[in-house]
Amino acid sequence: MWLYGAAGAGKSAIAHTLAEICETCGWLVASFFFWKTAGERNNANRFVATIAHQVALAIPISRELIAAAVDYNPFIFEQSIDVQLGKFIIEPLEQLFSVGLIFNISPLVIIIDGLDECQGDVQSGIVKSLVAAFRHSSLRIRILIASRPEVHLQSTFNPTAMQSHLSRLALSDEFSPEEDIYRFLEDSFDKLDANIPSPHTFHLPGPPPRSFVSSPGNHRANLSSHRRQSSMSVETLTSFHTVV
Repeated sequence: MWLYGAAGAGKSAIAHTLAEICETCGWLVASFFFWKTAGERNNANRFVATIAHQVALAIPISRELIAAAVDYNPFIFEQSIDVQLGKFIIEPLEQLFSVGLIFNISPLVIIIDGLDECQGDVQSGIVKSLVAAFRHSSLRIRILIASRPEVHLQSTFNPTAMQSHLSRLALSDEFSPEEDIYRFLEDSFDKLDANIPSPHTFHLPGPPPRSFVSSPGNHRANLSSHRRQSSMSVETLTSFHTVV
């Protein structure tokens, strides 16, 4: 699944929430969150190695097979993403799957967030490598990729050959949360007021006027973003559960 939307639409919040839910349910195999200001997470140098490490932790019986791939070829980390995915992920898990040792449960999940923040001309290559690695695999693994809808990524996700393997969900900016925000503030002030030990000596003035919430200034942007993320999370969780 490709989850995409503009900056601040809530992609990372949704990806983190999904990761937490999948981990709790025992579905999460691995996750990688690109971040442009983090030196170790703003490029693809450690992408596959990180995924492989997490796979080894999530599926302990895969550790020896993954370690054997490194022992056999210590320079594998310098090879292409395609080769690394094949040797670290596909081959070990396919071997376990072929003898019935794993995947007798619900599909497993890999979550990749912030792909557009990966530096270098490799963003589209990562998508193509993942498709090539898992397209014909018998492994029941679902991959969620979250990013901004950059032109080159749209071009990467649009080919007809990819559509049978792809679901997509766009985060929209059309949701208008002002009324919900005001109700939330009103209810929160009522609860605070009710918990004050001596209401006769101190009384909260109540929530701010509605103009504070609906005006373009003040903290509207932050409040709206938070509420939009919460609302979209419900829709996204439902859609992702359907795909899985």
